Amino acid sequence: MKDLEEIYNKINNLTYLLDRKIELLSLILNITKNQKLVFENNKNQDTLPFLDISIEEKQKLIDELVSIDDMFLSIFESFKGNLNKHKDIFKEDIKTLKHKIQEITELDFKIRIQEEKNKNLQNINIKNNLMNVEKVKTLKVSKDNMLKKYKNNTNK
Repeated sequence: MKDLEEIYNKINNLTYLLDRKIELLSLILNITKNQKLVFENNKNQDTLPFLDISIEEKQKLIDELVSIDDMFLSIFESFKGNLNKHKDIFKEDIKTLKHKIQEITELDFKIRIQEEKNKNLQNINIKNNLMNVEKVKTLKVSKDNMLKKYKNNTNK
């Protein structure tokens, strides 16, 4: 009976950790989507302050995720086969854990896709900004040349 209670408590801890991980991944996904909006809507403005803040926030969440993963693994390894011995008793709990892990996998996939899209948007913005800088340089040189020609013509 004590083994069953211990298994039940460990499953509850695993469930809590997975719920927290889902919550954190959802927050990361929201931050990543907000970054996309910034890249799309602020093509010519400096987005660095927002990006710094959002990256810092994401890093805090990622650090907590790593901690959760470590705790999950530690608890899972502590079963030492006891869960398999009693898998019929905890059948529904195991299904719930599997469902939560699947949800985590889907969230992780969505985050990775959004990150890739953001990377592409950021690269496009960088290229556009570089082109604008080149245009400004070109215009400046042309203006200087025009002034020199004007001065030369006036001096003659």
